[in-house]
Amino acid sequence: MRILVTGATGFVGRWLTLELESAGHEVVAAPPSAELDLGSSPDLAPLVRSADPDAVVHLAAISSNAEAEADSARAWRVNVGGTEALFAGLDSAASKAGVLVASTSEVYGSPDPDELPITEATPLQARRTYGKSKVEQENVALRARARGRSVLITRAFNHIGPGQRDVFVVPSLARRALALRDGLAEAIPAGNLDVRRDFTDVRDVVRAYRLLVEQWERHEPRPDLPIFNVATGSSTSIREVAETICRLIGIKPRFEVAIEHVRLDDAQDIRGDAGALAAWTGWHPTIPLATSLADVIASLEPGGS
Repeated sequence: MRILVTGATGFVGRWLTLELESAGHEVVAAPPSAELDLGSSPDLAPLVRSADPDAVVHLAAISSNAEAEADSARAWRVNVGGTEALFAGLDSAASKAGVLVASTSEVYGSPDPDELPITEATPLQARRTYGKSKVEQENVALRARARGRSVLITRAFNHIGPGQRDVFVVPSLARRALALRDGLAEAIPAGNLDVRRDFTDVRDVVRAYRLLVEQWERHEPRPDLPIFNVATGSSTSIREVAETICRLIGIKPRFEVAIEHVRLDDAQDIRGDAGALAAWTGWHPTIPLATSLADVIASLEPGGS
């Protein structure tokens, strides 16, 4: 298949490009944000005509809670307005390409313990700007589906791996642990160490995206509502993650509470149910958390990538 990928130069986009090309697909990368600002409501019809895709994977977004809170208007323009521009461009170009829209588990907000594990039927209760903007992004996609467009929506839980920016918890902790090891710090600043999250390796996440697009294009019997969680089904505390990072780099963990990393509204536990994804594609996670963490550490060492 010929697949147009927005956000192809980002963390997930780079891994998705490798995954798709390894499976024999042709990837057409949309221009990076420095060249194509989705927040400016661009006319994407020329891009669509040039790419002539069989499918589109829409990854481009403001993808961090911190960045979305810092500039909520921009997050809304990119996440919602950019998605509207994509579907408008597809319609204007008379493209029949199906679209996978990468949403997020943040749309569920902070579920109660008795709501775990989270399924696709769990109510959407996003409370932060990022999650709210992704709820509306999903609504844009569902409206396009109601007009006849083939649409998939994924809700990936915390995904990690080499190349992720430090605004996310795992590479941030790894970098702080390396600073402790190298004598550049006396402790690892941390926030809510005992909250638990469902971590999936980005390479497993992008494999799920590939399988979904391939299954969709095969015209297999399709679910009534094509929304899929991407998750391991188990959760790990931030403390366990940090302690594993310390063990992998050969130091004893030493933490200090840093108020700037503390979120008073953090849910104690979040984990997802990816049963629908497994049933439809056969996907299941294959990369252990310790392997993911070791690869993140290696990527941060001198000469890492």
